[in-house]
Amino acid sequence: MPKLSLFNDIFREPWMIEPQTAAAQKQVLQGLLMGLEFTQEDEMVQAAIGHKQNPSIPRGRSINVVNLEGTMLRDDGLCGMVGTRTLAALIREADAKEEVIGHVLYIDSGGGAANSVPDLAEAIQACQKPVVAFVDGYMCSAAMYVGSYCRHIIANREDNKVGCIGTMIQLGDWPKQVKDSDGIIHLRVYADGADEKNEEYEKALEGNFSLIKERVLNPHNERFKADIRANRPNVNENQLRGRTYNAKDVTGSLIDAIGNFDSAVAKVLELSNLKITKMDEYQNLQSLPGCQNLEIVDGSVSLTEEQVLEVDKAIGEGITAKALNETDKKTITEQAKTITDLTAERDELKTKADQVEAKDAEIATLTTERDNLKEDNAKKDARIAELEAALDKNPDNDEDPLPAMHLGNPAKEDTFKELSDEEAMEYARKVVKGEI
Repeated sequence: MPKLSLFNDIFREPWMIEPQTAAAQKQVLQGLLMGLEFTQEDEMVQAAIGHKQNPSIPRGRSINVVNLEGTMLRDDGLCGMVGTRTLAALIREADAKEEVIGHVLYIDSGGGAANSVPDLAEAIQACQKPVVAFVDGYMCSAAMYVGSYCRHIIANREDNKVGCIGTMIQLGDWPKQVKDSDGIIHLRVYADGADEKNEEYEKALEGNFSLIKERVLNPHNERFKADIRANRPNVNENQLRGRTYNAKDVTGSLIDAIGNFDSAVAKVLELSNLKITKMDEYQNLQSLPGCQNLEIVDGSVSLTEEQVLEVDKAIGEGITAKALNETDKKTITEQAKTITDLTAERDELKTKADQVEAKDAEIATLTTERDNLKEDNAKKDARIAELEAALDKNPDNDEDPLPAMHLGNPAKEDTFKELSDEEAMEYARKVVKGEI
């Protein structure tokens, strides 16, 4: 069953609605009143589009898309119809997310209840991120009212319907006293002193519309037009009189441009004032297959889970390679030091060996010289002993003098000189020593 608030909105509130939309909704309303049941339909109200859906959107960022479709009501209603209070809450929630850079309000609505406008309009005004309206069909009356609060309005086609700026109310009831076709009398009786209660309503049923315009419709309508003037400074006063226009006829006033949905996305990116910088100088990071064409967006870089895993793997491989390289360098350094130390030690030992060899040669020479001297001394000692033995055979008192000794370099005739014992011994010693 539909919510009671749906009927309250329909019968109680003024409407800002395009006539064809109103006619279509009248059929739905009659069905409801007759007890017809409607099938609940799932309606996509919100979506987030990112780099995967549109490559112009930076990685890790998204644009919030909210659908404003069908008849506008403040509260959620029949057949999954989402009220503007819910749409407003969705916009506020998305705007608070860091990854969201802006919003597209996707509009295809002929308007609706007047009280459906304030919540959604206030949410759009409160957004810190830009909101762009994209019209795909109708943006009339209450929908025009809400769309005017967006920073930019793009219509999908030249014949999209835009405008219908105005307020209306539809009444249906009996006079204060009437008898219906079944003979039943219907009465409305007011207490004494309550003569102004529902006065504009009763007068309207009698055909006098001045009070209902003055007290109900005109205040809404004047506020509606004033807000459109403020939100759309280029609007023509004639465009505020309730006429519905083709989009191409009000470009530059009620809307800003004709374009497709990608145009709306591009406008959000433009209005977001994101500082986007290519990362061409980061060659190591860009060399990874999954991390090419990365961008710095407002001083930060966003990576997908797959990219994080790829970077982590590359870092791990780099650490391993570095460790192996450092190990190799350390090993080579240690080996070089060992070789240097061993070479110095070898050279030192070789020097010492050469010194030992020289000493050994010197010792061998001295030993030979010593042995030769010992042999010479032995011969000399033997000769001395021999001479001393010979002297022992000739005692000092021997009267026979030693034969005369040759004095060397004799003349033709040898002359000999007879030596005394002392002279003979001295001569013998000189002979032994090789002096003679």
